[in-house]
Amino acid sequence: MKIARFLGTVMLTLGGMGQSQAAAPVTADCDRRCLLQVLTDYTEALAFNEPAGLALAPTVRVTANGVLQAGAGKSEVWGNIRRIPFRQAFVDPQTGSAIFMGVLTNTPTRNAQRWWFYNVRLKVEQRRITEIEEISFDGTLGNTPASSLRLPDRTWDTVLPQAERSTREQLFALADDYFSAVGHEKPYREVPWHPECQRIELGTFTVNSELNAGSCGGEFRTPSMKWNVRNRRYYIADVERGVVVAVGNFTTPPEYPNNNGSVVFEVFKVQDGMIRHIEAFFRANGQLHSGWGEGLGS
Repeated sequence: MKIARFLGTVMLTLGGMGQSQAAAPVTADCDRRCLLQVLTDYTEALAFNEPAGLALAPTVRVTANGVLQAGAGKSEVWGNIRRIPFRQAFVDPQTGSAIFMGVLTNTPTRNAQRWWFYNVRLKVEQRRITEIEEISFDGTLGNTPASSLRLPDRTWDTVLPQAERSTREQLFALADDYFSAVGHEKPYREVPWHPECQRIELGTFTVNSELNAGSCGGEFRTPSMKWNVRNRRYYIADVERGVVVAVGNFTTPPEYPNNNGSVVFEVFKVQDGMIRHIEAFFRANGQLHSGWGEGLGS
């Protein structure tokens, strides 16, 4: 993937970020509302198992849990979908990216329901979908079932006052700083954490909680709380809302072989230049490859 031009300043500043990648900018022929409509069309196709109705480019590339698919609608979650009660959408007209995070069930009866945490990343060019990256997980993390999620945190939709906003370059750089803290490449105290910062993974609070008493940054004081984050990809920066969405492959470090690795979608709320909220969706039972990008972790 090509490094996005608007990230040039960030890449120079961060130097040594050889594995970092960003969605190549496209002509803004599909604005924010257009991209949201694409996500609506996609989720409707998912709910009614009608992938043939999607506006797909002839060369559309589709992966599911890192595995190349024969086409749209072929992964394990497609079929007899009945409900998608938890829905969160993120879009960026500058990169043509649209990302959906949700939970769904593809079994119709209460006695035989199977629930999934579900991510999909779409790339839209000339109003057609050229890339589909799906990640699904039917387990739990910290005993929070997918069926318990209903309404997403509306902090993602809150528009920030002008004085509290960061630039696109700053948003992407903060996401990269976080990944570097996860890999212990950067001291966690050098990352600007907001005093209200919380981190949620698959609906479970993973900091300031029984699962992990540490704070958003303080959890990395534990030496084993470490993953080498490869194939970092940056798709969405929403300056007005202070939201940045990035994807990284959290690979298992050799010194901690029991740390389960996986491709993780991370959403950050940034306010006053500080990371205030983090939410992650991924396969908690592991995903070695993303199927996208180049080099380690792809």
